[in-house]
Amino acid sequence: MAEIAQQLKIGVANEVGKLAEVTDKIKDAGLNILALCAWVEGDTGQLLMITDDNDKACESLSGVVESCEMQEVVRAVVPEEPGRLNTLAHKLADAGIDIHFAYATTAGGGNAMIVLGTADNAKAAGIL
Repeated sequence: MAEIAQQLKIGVANEVGKLAEVTDKIKDAGLNILALCAWVEGDTGQLLMITDDNDKACESLSGVVESCEMQEVVRAVVPEEPGRLNTLAHKLADAGIDIHFAYATTAGGGNAMIVLGTADNAKAAGIL
């Protein structure tokens, strides 16, 4: 099952302990992080995050992060099995939909969450 969702795109200073500081704020707001992708580009840390309340999460990060904005994505919850991402990628390729980024998470409970940013999220969600 795939649906349009919102993720947070967060920019932070690349400093030791910054992820701990960000997650402190999320925890203190009583929120759950459902998916996370993070990396560094030069002096800036980048985080892509889905929480159970993105608006509240962004508010809780005020003063801690350099930027926090909503970004539309496709979120697919699929059975955790070999080749599932390959199947989704082929469906999008066959439909001519460019994938801009992807990340996934699973905890072994039988399902995986795949997050995609595409050239046409509405069409991608309908296909998947």
